[in-house]
Amino acid sequence: MSDQDDTREAMPAAGAAGTAHPAADDAAGAALLAELATQAGFECVGVADAAALQVNPEVRAMCAADRCHAYGRNWRCPPHCGDLDAFAADIASHERCVVTQTVWQLEDEFDVEGMMEAEAQHKRRFTALAEAIRATLGPGAADLLFLGAGTCTLCPTCSCPDEPCRRPDEAVTSMEAAGLLVSDVCEAAAIPYNHGPRTIAYTSCVLG
Repeated sequence: MSDQDDTREAMPAAGAAGTAHPAADDAAGAALLAELATQAGFECVGVADAAALQVNPEVRAMCAADRCHAYGRNWRCPPHCGDLDAFAADIASHERCVVTQTVWQLEDEFDVEGMMEAEAQHKRRFTALAEAIRATLGPGAADLLFLGAGTCTLCPTCSCPDEPCRRPDEAVTSMEAAGLLVSDVCEAAAIPYNHGPRTIAYTSCVLG
């Protein structure tokens, strides 16, 4: 979901519930992820306690409005991305959430081209961040949960529902599809949700 002057969203299906995640389960691990996020070029980076994140069925229900035309058509969107109980358990099994944000200046409130450019830039950055994390942590990166902004667009056209996901280890479910209200996550991470007139922000996060 997206609105001008607001953070727009929209990362993979939840992993095994109740599993300990050693890769970034302390302040030092979160600091490493935050540093990698800063190097990836995000304008805002914050850290929140994963325990502060609340999975809300009403947020997931917003996906059914199909504003992004991906509901039921993308493996990382509802209803295919996994149920909320699995996401809630996965989120609860992590210690911290590193929140990343791309902030973009628009020419005016009708600057649709600028909005699309900002979204594309954010997704490129988040993909680069995921690659950097995997290169740095190696097998430990498999324990992390990546949640993105908007529907997964790694492939030009999603194979859903006719064939399995082509890139299951890289595909990302959105924060909203995981039941997270982005404004609440930003507040928990002490970063702005709204950056003022003629701006748009896209937000993603990594839980470790």
